[in-house]
Amino acid sequence: MELLVAFGLYFWYIQPTYTGNIQALHTKITSEHGVAKTMKKYSQKETRLEEKKNNISPADIARLSEMLPPTNGTAHFLLNINALALRSGFTLSKFNIKDQGNSSRQNVPAEKRKPYKTFILGISGKGTYGSFRQFLDGLERSLRLVDVTSLSIKANISQPAPGAKKQNTNLYDYSLMLQIYRLPSAS
Repeated sequence: MELLVAFGLYFWYIQPTYTGNIQALHTKITSEHGVAKTMKKYSQKETRLEEKKNNISPADIARLSEMLPPTNGTAHFLLNINALALRSGFTLSKFNIKDQGNSSRQNVPAEKRKPYKTFILGISGKGTYGSFRQFLDGLERSLRLVDVTSLSIKANISQPAPGAKKQNTNLYDYSLMLQIYRLPSAS
């Protein structure tokens, strides 16, 4: 009789309670342990990265912020480009700035976001091949990270007026697109 009551109690109360409430709680606890382990790993990695960051010398941080400034700095960059063009004998005629990919940043998952932002600068100008090479060389030596993504060269052929001397035919019209990198703002 006692054995029959034990079996009855097991099948009508203990097993349904265990498979319902207790098993659900066990699954939830296991899941939370997994989250806790992941958070602990993340916290340890964050601490290691913070220590590495603190070991970077201030001089290196200053150099890095020159190459990847935290702000767009477009006006300052354009002044530097113009000064570089003047020094190399290359005449700039047009600038076109396009912010790239910054508006959709919230829609991209955090693990797929790039740790930098870019903007595109279109430049048009005129000069000799030598002056353009000197301009590109100066751009390459610049501390700012810049990629030339497109280049178009067109011969500047102009007919002299009747009776006038032949003009310098070594002038070319150049159009190039630059991709300029910067760090995202803190917001």
